[in-house]
Amino acid sequence: MPSPRLVVAVVLAALLTSLSTSAVADDVIPGHVIDRPLSGAIIAGALGLGLGLALIPMRAHPALWEHELFGEADDSVHTSFSSRAAGMSDGLLGAAIAAPIAYLTGSTIEDADGDRLLIYGEAMAINLAVFEGAKHLVQRPRPYLYSQSPSVAQYAADQGDDAYQSFYSAHAATAFCAATAGAYLVAASTGNSRVRSLAWGSGFAVAAAAANLRVRAGKHFYSDVVIGALVGTIIGYAVPALHADKGPYVPSLEEAGAAVAGVLGGSLLSEILPLERRADDALGPSRLTALRRADLHLGPIAVTNGAGLGIGGKL
Repeated sequence: MPSPRLVVAVVLAALLTSLSTSAVADDVIPGHVIDRPLSGAIIAGALGLGLGLALIPMRAHPALWEHELFGEADDSVHTSFSSRAAGMSDGLLGAAIAAPIAYLTGSTIEDADGDRLLIYGEAMAINLAVFEGAKHLVQRPRPYLYSQSPSVAQYAADQGDDAYQSFYSAHAATAFCAATAGAYLVAASTGNSRVRSLAWGSGFAVAAAAANLRVRAGKHFYSDVVIGALVGTIIGYAVPALHADKGPYVPSLEEAGAAVAGVLGGSLLSEILPLERRADDALGPSRLTALRRADLHLGPIAVTNGAGLGIGGKL
């Protein structure tokens, strides 16, 4: 499956080709402006920087870490491995990147839509450069390198340098960057509160599911996806916010609640998805069994101008 860097590079190259030729600078979002040539230059520069950082040489034999960033939580995924989870996370990443492009443009690309896409492209390009730098500087071993399974060991040997690019998760960073930038741009452009909440909630649900499946796949530790999600969210918000004339768009409590609900829902659903069983974990409890033991329950919670449901239990 294609890597985040390849998917993002193809998308950004297409955006540059189709949108950066015009020098029009119009008010595309209430309170926001854009200089197309400058944005195009930023995208091209960030792509070049990302490709340059990817050339940083890897150490010959990076040692496995004795202590993980999140301690026992990270240690618990040392034996995780699933090709099915990896494939599903790739598919969700593609959906996370493509969805904002679809709902920011509709059936045709007009001047305002093109400018929104350039802002989106800026965020994605900068995100790519940052995670490329982190991966090649930190060179953290992936969880599957700790596995004692012969088949997983053979897989790890076939991955080459990629086996030492765990920190931080490009899938998580890219999915959350796309979700945040896309939701910001559509929310700042419409007065429909339902559309705004849907953009935040659905985007963060897909991003959270993609990130959690990277852990289940044995590709990343929990610390990798949490830090990746935070960095991606910050970049996804900061880039469009920097185009604001005065103050940036600030999500309402309802929109923030939708985003949080999306993260919880996406994480929970991706946690109970059935994956292939390996011989070395055949006797262990399934994810669904573990969740049943957590004694999860739903309960009413109060929210502004309404009510909602909350999930409780021993997770």
